[in-house]
Amino acid sequence: MEDSLRIAVIGDYNFAYHSHNATNQALQHCEDVLEIPINYYWLNERECCEENLDFYTDYDGVLIAPGPYRQPFYFQSIIARLLEQKIPVLGTGDCFKILVETYFHSKGFDLTKERIISDNLIEGNYFTGIMLDKITGDFVKLYLNKATTEYSSSRFSILPQYSEMLSESFEIGARNQFFDPEILKSKEHPFFLFTMFCPQIVSTKDVPHPIFTHFIKQIGKIKHLNSGITSKKES
Repeated sequence: MEDSLRIAVIGDYNFAYHSHNATNQALQHCEDVLEIPINYYWLNERECCEENLDFYTDYDGVLIAPGPYRQPFYFQSIIARLLEQKIPVLGTGDCFKILVETYFHSKGFDLTKERIISDNLIEGNYFTGIMLDKITGDFVKLYLNKATTEYSSSRFSILPQYSEMLSESFEIGARNQFFDPEILKSKEHPFFLFTMFCPQIVSTKDVPHPIFTHFIKQIGKIKHLNSGITSKKES
């Protein structure tokens, strides 16, 4: 269908993972409520990094799914490349840590010597509740009619001085009860948003998660804008 949105979902899909099934369902919830046709395709990290370096040109948006990832080292290259493009990107869960590491690596930090972000503080494959606080910017509107409790199978702690450095390039859209950033949004990219929690977990058929609907709306908006630019060039 010509007007459908094509979304690449990067991750190692496993039907046994609740977060992966929830990712598919959250996209379907958005499709039904927003009445926007969505076609999504799961790609593993190796496919995006070795076999098709320009994979993003085939899609209108990119969603990085929660882990675990078989080959997580590929994600730094993928994230760095996507930051340079204009395609809308949403990352949830484990990739939040990789984004932070990618950012500080680009700033010249030696991550083998400087402990900037912790390993996962949640043991085992289960979800724990976190409370969003210090909500800023567009996220105040998104959470106007939404409870600020979210669920995550990953929680990373960032030393305060590094957390403040992130704010040079990212809007910290919300923090958790431990004062760690939970939402990071690029200040320079049209739409580049990462959450430490997994919004898809609490998405429902009647009420899709607002972060997912925001993502899908932005994809549609940017695609429409780009289509207009293309049409003008052709004429």
